[in-house]
Amino acid sequence: MKTYNSTLWTLLLGVVLTFSACGSDDDNDPTQATQTNPTPTAPSDANAVLAAVLSFSDLPSSVPSVPGLGGIAIDVASGSFFNGAVGSALVNVGEVKLNSKALTIPSGNAYINNPIDFSYSLVPGQTNTWEVAGGSGFDAFSHVTAKRMPSQVKFASSVAASFSKGSDLTLSIEAMTSNTDNILWVVSDGKTTVTKESKTTSVTFSASELGGLRATSTGLVQAASYNAEEKSFGGKKIYFINESVHTKVVEIN
Repeated sequence: MKTYNSTLWTLLLGVVLTFSACGSDDDNDPTQATQTNPTPTAPSDANAVLAAVLSFSDLPSSVPSVPGLGGIAIDVASGSFFNGAVGSALVNVGEVKLNSKALTIPSGNAYINNPIDFSYSLVPGQTNTWEVAGGSGFDAFSHVTAKRMPSQVKFASSVAASFSKGSDLTLSIEAMTSNTDNILWVVSDGKTTVTKESKTTSVTFSASELGGLRATSTGLVQAASYNAEEKSFGGKKIYFINESVHTKVVEIN
């Protein structure tokens, strides 16, 4: 069960950004630590990608503790429809819904969840229902994913709040998640990102792989458990992603 509501999340997000902005001088742009959720690369012949992400983030150590709240859980939804293969120009296909709730288009025909509503009824072990009105060469369709949401991925307690980029770094999760095709592992300084993909409970990034990162107090490590499926509608190949991700703010020395 999720321990949040949209109002609380909005308030806490403001607190996170305020305290992050007071970080050390080695951070050229502290807000670069704002979370983005890693997703797998879609096949080159995909015409659209729809992603449902259950995202859990630890509260940064700079944020005052909130009794009974160890982190923030939000639902993230996104949709990209291309006028050709994946990576080409985005097009508008009318209303797009995830589990009966509409996504928004803030700009550039990229569909995302409502920025003040982070509950799209994403639950580990459930399927998701996508509805697309159709347009710009895409037929209207409704699809219930055959694959279910992965269980919530969670970093093990061995993942520290800081690490040295001059040494190897091992990231571990508490247990292998269910409903999982693979796991993405990410280390980022907010500008440069290092990624591995491995369906294991731990991975090691070598010092040479981490050498391009900058020192910062607002780095990120992420583990993203996902599954994916493809289905064609009206000759268009649609790629559906279900994912759970855990994000931890870390200091990189």
